[in-house]
Amino acid sequence: MPVTMSKKRKKIPVEPLKDNESVSKNSAESQAAREPAAPAFEANDQSQESAVKTPRAEIEELTQRLQRLGADYQNFQKRALKKEEQAAQFAREDLVRTLLPVLDNFCHALEKSDDTCDANAVLQGMQIVYDHFMQVLTGAGLKPIKISPGDSFDPALHEAMLHEENAEFPVNTIVRELARGYIMNERTLRPAKVSVAKTPAPKEPDKNESSGSGAGEGNTETRNQ
Repeated sequence: MPVTMSKKRKKIPVEPLKDNESVSKNSAESQAAREPAAPAFEANDQSQESAVKTPRAEIEELTQRLQRLGADYQNFQKRALKKEEQAAQFAREDLVRTLLPVLDNFCHALEKSDDTCDANAVLQGMQIVYDHFMQVLTGAGLKPIKISPGDSFDPALHEAMLHEENAEFPVNTIVRELARGYIMNERTLRPAKVSVAKTPAPKEPDKNESSGSGAGEGNTETRNQ
């Protein structure tokens, strides 16, 4: 009998089915791969917008700060000006307050001058008032400009009111004082008004002498003839 050999069938390996999560994950990845990628310039636009917003905010903040500083400076100027005006006002009040006793002495001198006819008494009263008045002004810093005839003319201290021809004094020197000048706090408050010497004009020959001498010469000539 013929022997028949049985052929064995090969088994094909079958992979097990994947679970639902893995299937969905793979489908999502495949779909994302199929979709086109988003453009990169969208992210750049967002970064540029944020970069632009930052300088604008800084500019607005700096502008507000400058406006506040300007307003503060204007207020400071107003306060400083007001303080200066008040200081000048107080200084004037102090000066007038110190002059009130001098005014009282003037009033007393005028009252006494009506009661008496003695000129010497009135003169003494005026001298007392003058001394008191100068004492107050000197305490405030006032000093008279001292001048003597023959002093050199100084435009910072003197004001020339007249120019006199005077042979006793050199040119550009003071001949006499017309009004006293004063200095206050090392500054010229009012220059002294003075008369200044100038160069004398040359003398012109006398017309009578010249005419007489000419006539005499003519007479001698006729006599000689």
